Amino acid sequence: MDAKAFLRLRLAGIETVADGVKSFAFEHPQGHDLPAFSPGSHLVLLLDIGGRVRRNAYSLTGDPDDRRRYTISVLHQPDGRGGSKFLHEHLRVGDELTVRWPLNFFPIDRMARRHLLIAGGIGITPFLSMASELDREGTAFELHYAVRSAGAAPFVAQLRALYGSRVRIHDSTAGTRLDISALLRGQWIGTHVYVCGSPKMMDAVIETAEALGWPPSCLHFELFKATTVGGIPFSVVLPGKETRVIAVSSDQSMLDALEDAGVEIDSMCRVGACGKCRLKVRRCSGRIVHNDHVLDAAERAEGTAMMPCVSRVFGGEVEVET
Repeated sequence: MDAKAFLRLRLAGIETVADGVKSFAFEHPQGHDLPAFSPGSHLVLLLDIGGRVRRNAYSLTGDPDDRRRYTISVLHQPDGRGGSKFLHEHLRVGDELTVRWPLNFFPIDRMARRHLLIAGGIGITPFLSMASELDREGTAFELHYAVRSAGAAPFVAQLRALYGSRVRIHDSTAGTRLDISALLRGQWIGTHVYVCGSPKMMDAVIETAEALGWPPSCLHFELFKATTVGGIPFSVVLPGKETRVIAVSSDQSMLDALEDAGVEIDSMCRVGACGKCRLKVRRCSGRIVHNDHVLDAAERAEGTAMMPCVSRVFGGEVEVET
């Protein structure tokens, strides 16, 4: 692990922005300026939960021009992997955390003539900084925000106040659900689409865009949560002078298990989007389930590589080179 890629930050403030959603603001303990970030960036927080380090990614929601603090907004998910529960229930102002420098796998495409932002639920978070930047630049954009209830969703009032008619709220409770097909059919040539939300919603936007003939270069999506299949434990074999066998439990990723065992794996996004943690597979007695967005169909069929951040093995063990 490259120590230069990490920062030690102090929690400077906590704000409840909606039922079950809190914003957390981090500052440098000595008041120094923080590394710059671009709209769409995220932070990876290293959270010590019960002796196990969880590495969770959260979109930066603040103004990129503000170098004094980083802000994230987190939905409380009591039945999740533990990150949101730890932040909501245990973190206190003044606590210090280790974070990785901001990374951006969801940048604004500067070649676009117009930007169509589509958010679902807590997927609104990366668009807060993006809308701010686009507005400041005077660039054409439109934000569509699908929520269960506008009265209970975070940032609705703020977005309406800042951007007026450029924000459209699609409220399921009020019967104004988002019509993805109609929205995508009516766009100008040169528009780029950005989507972040539930996997179901993102799949619907991407599949609809592809069916309507949108160029792949005009489609951008944010994987703010790693996709995993299963809950079935398996084993990872590490060859060497002394062969090691590391168990991957039902509630952790292969990458988490390797890191918990002291194995250093070079990683960045942790959601199967960048390919940084790619491992060579020497053999596998089970079936590799690939959940990444890096390997093509031929590479998956060969079974000689996998992304441990999101992929698992069903029915056996896998031997890899680290």
